[in-house]
Amino acid sequence: MAFLKINNIALRGISACVPKNIEENIFLPLYSSRDEAQKVVDAVGIERRHIATLSVTASDLGFKAAETLIESLGWDKSSIDLLAVCTQNPDYINFPNSFVIHNRLGLTDKTMCVDYFHGCPGWVTSLSSVCAMMQNGFLKRAILVVGDTVSKDQDSSNSETRPLFGDACTATALEFQQETSAMFFHSGTLSEDGKALILADGGYRNPYTLESLQFDLDRKMGKLSSDQITSKMDSMDVFSFAISKVPKALKKLCQEFCIDINTVDYYTFHQANKLILENIAKRLKINIEKVPMSLKSYGNTTSASIPLTLVSECGKILSNSHKRHIVCGFGTGLSWGAAYFETENIICPPIVEL
Repeated sequence: MAFLKINNIALRGISACVPKNIEENIFLPLYSSRDEAQKVVDAVGIERRHIATLSVTASDLGFKAAETLIESLGWDKSSIDLLAVCTQNPDYINFPNSFVIHNRLGLTDKTMCVDYFHGCPGWVTSLSSVCAMMQNGFLKRAILVVGDTVSKDQDSSNSETRPLFGDACTATALEFQQETSAMFFHSGTLSEDGKALILADGGYRNPYTLESLQFDLDRKMGKLSSDQITSKMDSMDVFSFAISKVPKALKKLCQEFCIDINTVDYYTFHQANKLILENIAKRLKINIEKVPMSLKSYGNTTSASIPLTLVSECGKILSNSHKRHIVCGFGTGLSWGAAYFETENIICPPIVEL
């Protein structure tokens, strides 16, 4: 079990950017009738999603989120010691997205850049890493950019997955501050169980051939039938993993660090679907009103879903109060990352559309 205690780091703000383009699930041409589409909407809790056009990348969304947050904080860009980026959708194969965003922000050459490749638990796991690097005080200020344009990886004809995924990126501002409340983290991985989620072709293990590249393009364009696509995990396996592992992980986090679960103001989970979130809350015996959800308007935005939810559903309150948080990202890997932290009057500018 991996546990971390982080001292001397304050979370100063969170911002989010989503594409302007919106796809309404009720109008998707995947269902036999409007009634069937409505049943899907009611089941997953997702009415619409923001979908990036071909010309909009994760770095575009991440840059805008970071620029908005830095301006809202009034930070001098020369004071930013670290820029970290977590995404599964880099602009280039050999040029990290942190370099792309560093250049567009006009940061100085003293700013350290790091990149993380992770999915749904990505915000929590990269947050723990960035905070660990900062807690000795040599790095005073950091911006963590997290998110994907995951819709571009989906099969557009798949009636199970297309209504779920939306695109978004967020930026989180962190600052070294002595004697602030500690952050606590708990992470874990079940890599064997996640093998079914692997897209086997296109990496260095199995480089694309002309045939496999065409197959992947056809998959994304929705030209393949469901029985032609075998590299996928049964949705019930994912559901079972989420509702069993997440409550256990949160209980272990609280036990390890003596956290009173009843004093927590918000339990913000990865926005997988409504049924999963309701089941997690039920198993933890927490009031569903303490579980903010952004699913309705944004869908499952992978690693961006937790900070996006904090901004969209709690932003005004967080800007004017002290709150205690428990968060948990889960999925890709299969893996999970849980954390406890506190916020005090943080900056949460309105969500930007690009």
